[in-house]
Amino acid sequence: MINGKKILVVGAGNAGRPAANLLKYLGNQVRVSDMQDYNSLPKKARKKIKKLEEKGVVFELGTHIFDSVLWADAIFISPNIPPQADIRKFIEKSKENKKIDLITTSHIGEILNSLLSLPLVGIGGTDGKTTTTNMINHLLEGKLETVTFSSLQDSLVIEGLVELVVSEKTSKKDLAIFELPHGTIRMADGLELCAGVLTNLTPDHMDEFQSYEEYINRNFSLSHLIAPQGVLLVNGDDPVIIQKTREINQECVYYGLGIPQCIEFEDEIYGPLPQDLNIRAENIKLNGLDGSSFTLVTTTLPSSICVHCKKLSCSCDNFTPKKIGPFKTDIQLKIPGSCNIENALAALGTGLVLGFDLEYLKEQIESFPGVKGRFEKIGQLNEVNIFMDAAHNPESMEKLLEGLSVPGRLIISLDNPDTLTTRDKSKIGGILDKKADVIISSAKNETTEEIDWTAVEEVISGAEAVESYGVEDVTTSILMALEISAPGDTILHLGPGVVNAYNNVKNDILKALDYYEDCNSQVVVIGGCGTVGSLLARVLKNNGADVTVSDLSPDTYLKDVFIKEGINMDLGGHSQEVLEKAHTIVLTPGLFENQKVWDMITQNSNADIIGVEEVMAICKVDKPVIGITGTNGKTTTTQILKNILHKAGYLVPEHHMPIQGNTELIPALQARLKGDMAVVEIGTFGNLDEIKNSALNCEVNLGLVTNISRDHLKKDDDFNRYVQCKKEITEVADILILNADDPLVANFAHSQNPENIIFYGIENINTRTNTFSEGRECPQCEALLKYEQHYLGHLGKYKCICGFKKPPLDVSGRQVTEESMVLRIKSEQALIKLKIEGIYNIYNALSAAAGAWAMGIKFEDIVVGIQDFSGVEGRFEKIGDHPPIIIDYAHNPAGVKAVIQRILSKKPDDSQLIVVNTISSESGSQGDGDIAKILNYADVVIPASYAAYKSSKYIHKKIVETHASAENIKKGTLGASKKQVQEALEKALELVKDKDIILIIGEGGVKYSKKILGELGI
Repeated sequence: MINGKKILVVGAGNAGRPAANLLKYLGNQVRVSDMQDYNSLPKKARKKIKKLEEKGVVFELGTHIFDSVLWADAIFISPNIPPQADIRKFIEKSKENKKIDLITTSHIGEILNSLLSLPLVGIGGTDGKTTTTNMINHLLEGKLETVTFSSLQDSLVIEGLVELVVSEKTSKKDLAIFELPHGTIRMADGLELCAGVLTNLTPDHMDEFQSYEEYINRNFSLSHLIAPQGVLLVNGDDPVIIQKTREINQECVYYGLGIPQCIEFEDEIYGPLPQDLNIRAENIKLNGLDGSSFTLVTTTLPSSICVHCKKLSCSCDNFTPKKIGPFKTDIQLKIPGSCNIENALAALGTGLVLGFDLEYLKEQIESFPGVKGRFEKIGQLNEVNIFMDAAHNPESMEKLLEGLSVPGRLIISLDNPDTLTTRDKSKIGGILDKKADVIISSAKNETTEEIDWTAVEEVISGAEAVESYGVEDVTTSILMALEISAPGDTILHLGPGVVNAYNNVKNDILKALDYYEDCNSQVVVIGGCGTVGSLLARVLKNNGADVTVSDLSPDTYLKDVFIKEGINMDLGGHSQEVLEKAHTIVLTPGLFENQKVWDMITQNSNADIIGVEEVMAICKVDKPVIGITGTNGKTTTTQILKNILHKAGYLVPEHHMPIQGNTELIPALQARLKGDMAVVEIGTFGNLDEIKNSALNCEVNLGLVTNISRDHLKKDDDFNRYVQCKKEITEVADILILNADDPLVANFAHSQNPENIIFYGIENINTRTNTFSEGRECPQCEALLKYEQHYLGHLGKYKCICGFKKPPLDVSGRQVTEESMVLRIKSEQALIKLKIEGIYNIYNALSAAAGAWAMGIKFEDIVVGIQDFSGVEGRFEKIGDHPPIIIDYAHNPAGVKAVIQRILSKKPDDSQLIVVNTISSESGSQGDGDIAKILNYADVVIPASYAAYKSSKYIHKKIVETHASAENIKKGTLGASKKQVQEALEKALELVKDKDIILIIGEGGVKYSKKILGELGI
């Protein structure tokens, strides 16, 4: 026994931890060294390390400290430490100068074996270990105090056995039963088993081994653990096992169905090899989902019971095995599949060789309910049974499905067959093709949580004949399966996720069942006429729900939309009848904390109550999404891009609301509406994580940034912080579409993969219009940029002494004028004449063209979509001809510059520009002042809002004051009231002459001007 030494354990994994625990228990000083740092270790490992630290074990994580090698008297090196590792080399070199004992896995196993003092049963092989382990435990726990270690109990055998020893609980147990997977079995060297089972040896985890032969030998090493008085039971239908037992001439008990199997791997064929069976099943009858029946028949069998002392653990030093049998009896299993008959034969055989009575074993096996994750029934919905099973390689799936019959169709849902191990997914598809009526393959690797669509493609390529689909995750897979199922069908989910992420996969399935049930019953959205409520209703309807919107409002502008989409309306109050019939009630965020609403619901309904988070979690985004952000041009770019997609024949989701809808939950819900591709506008109020969270909720694939200038900045706000807000789109989008003419935006490409960047901008310009030139500091070195040419404000051709400069363009405008350009995308180009004029609209068109190109739209469709676009309501919209009256939503300095530039390029020299300013800048007085300074390019300015009135001191042109502007009545982002806009507009109409132009800027002007002119009869 090792005691009183200083011991270094190399490796903090599944071998190192139990070795450290045992060696510490024996009275040694123990240090554990590992190259991984604490935070990079799995969560379970971190918990176990904490417990070991509490016992006095010292952990050195993140690097191997070579001084600890010199400190140690003895060293244990975990089997997974590579032979070429530097720590191994240093240990070997140190042994030349100092005596260092090496502790092997055999030493650990022998020590453990001597301390356990209870019989051990080990189960190894490729498939069936967990079920067989738990079957044996079920058989024996009625007579013995057993302890079990398996993937079902989420416990590793050596770690569990060591903990049993160090907690000194071995005396309370009669028998230990455990799985011996290929990774753990090396640490079992030195244990002695009174019974061992080898289920089968088909190729799996092959990327961890040099060859199939190495995998076979690793697993077959279980045979070396059988004690002199022990019995080895092996699957006599497995050709690899038969071949190995014949090579080593080891006495075994063979069990099986009497159907010799054939295994193919890398063009080599193993078997079939006929073998006389000691335990076999005859008269097999598979009863579909209701289990099976068979006759158990055995020859005379050796047992682990001594004839002389009649004990399982012989104590008479004269062991002679007691012979038992032959036996014959009929067995009924509750669990389905021929694979479970094999598992039952192994379990019954183990019970017999351990000396248990056959009648008792028969009673126990027939009551075995199954193992979680092994053909586990999850539920039934609309007469459709839903199961899941951990079969994850070709051979285990073939065995599971062999002879399985179901009354209707068999719909297979499959999570990604890969884990950290890569599997033959095409072969899996081929096997499922023979058994399933429908295959739905998920891209999500449940072990790594990565999405791998190539895995789906490989599965489907192997399933040539059967109806097959690819989806992103298990929830979506089960929802699709339920959608296409009919009464009597069976849905069976398979895959390694059932083992490696059991709770996650089961919860995903249950979530899908709950949601499907909710969606196919009455769903009521309270507050359904509001912004978020209407979108929730439409998203749910798109996902198959029978939806009613219930609202206190007696009418809604969305009535036609609701009627068209088949959404019921309960307006003017909340009908008691509607609430009583509801299966699920959805509350909008604004009502979730309203106690009166909750009281009303609970008094009239027993329905489940959910919110927007639950709806978004279930209603996944099922289409490509481009998120458009920036300071100006978002709305027009969005609408041009949608027009291009419409011209190309694609359906694009619309929120159908008279607002921009670019913040909070609106883009996320809009992306979930019915459509082929989604284009969402993502705005910000200057708060960190706002754009990032919105983009994540939208599941944005492509991110487009138009430009960045000052907006939503209060007096003490940092412009750099605002830039960082806009940059958040780069953390989410896979492809970035950036305005190369804006140095701040172009710099977003820094540290990004160049292959994922698309730059757009102007190559050359043919106009003498005032560009309102602005300077910018270099975003990389902060020196002042040198501009070769300004196109609009700070947009142009620039460079810096540090080397930063305007990048090459993928999408560009050549020979640009106020109303036309030659659009170039790679090698294709075409002259485009826009219906909407202005350099800023050239930029909007270019950004939309770049977005469309990134989405795979043909060049000719892009050209038609831009040329055909006639503008956006409230964006340089002409609402009067005599005199010309234009409204524009411009609300920040850059936006106002762009509009003024456009008007000045067309305004006759003998005319006046009269501006009605309804803006109240989100950047406060500084923004209002900057806007007022720009308005010096007008001839007459009429302040309508209070903010415009206060900032008019910066205007040196003619100012016409109004009484109403002296009232500070700003509401949200709305800077001016209808009264203020009307007085200012009436003043403008009094002043205007032939050829003069009235420009009304700001949200208030856009909202009220048309109505005011109508009332005035203009």
